[in-house]
Amino acid sequence: MKTTIGDKIWQIIYPIGIYYVVSSLVYFVLEFILGTEIETYMLRQLICATATIPFMCSFYLQDGRTETIVYGKKKIHFGRVQVEVAALSLFGGATLGVAVNNLIAMTPLMEVSSGFQEANEAFFGGKILYELMGSCLLVPIAEELLFRGIVYKRLRLFMGALPAIGGSAVIFGMLHFNFVQFLYAGILGLFLAFLVERTGGLYGAILAHMAANTLAVLRQETGWLEFGYEAEVAGIALTVSLLVVAAGIVVYLAKRDIRWRDQ
Repeated sequence: MKTTIGDKIWQIIYPIGIYYVVSSLVYFVLEFILGTEIETYMLRQLICATATIPFMCSFYLQDGRTETIVYGKKKIHFGRVQVEVAALSLFGGATLGVAVNNLIAMTPLMEVSSGFQEANEAFFGGKILYELMGSCLLVPIAEELLFRGIVYKRLRLFMGALPAIGGSAVIFGMLHFNFVQFLYAGILGLFLAFLVERTGGLYGAILAHMAANTLAVLRQETGWLEFGYEAEVAGIALTVSLLVVAAGIVVYLAKRDIRWRDQ
């Protein structure tokens, strides 16, 4: 049976819809239990992320079973190369995340975006433990299962690798619901989808996402590398250096044979 454009769009939309429906329902219940104070925002978010993970795993595993039927069972490889890729993914996510945050901070965008200011206040308004457990651990797992494990892979099936990398990044950015986070998440999303394309798995993207979020939390809570936000010599030099490192990692991984599964 021929798949129509409407069918393809639906295959992308409905996992996203389920993710946000489940998250919203859990969040609604948690507001009655924990209240609506900023101090409990990240606690509510990490619980919501935990609640969505089984649903996203179900879609991801279902797609994996379909791939097995169509292409046959793929042997999983793991060794020194994959450890190297994991380390580079962590480093690449950290450097790119810091650099993009710096670039955005050097513009007036953060000051004029009320949506970003509200999100940022809520995000960092609670205990650091909730930020580390939520933003740095559970949220990256949930979001990578959805946006790279399901959305990117389905887009790739429908339109090929490069359009899927760009399309999944745009969707990822849009669903952060303000322009500042759209830019940050969109740029990071390009790198995360690239990692999935190059490795054949989610491990690199999850690690890179965790690293980017962890550095953002540590900078906010400790003031570390705060000079990088300023459009002055030191901040610009740091940002350019980090972008060069991130670009170098992309070039290296693009040339390296690093897929962890047989084709």
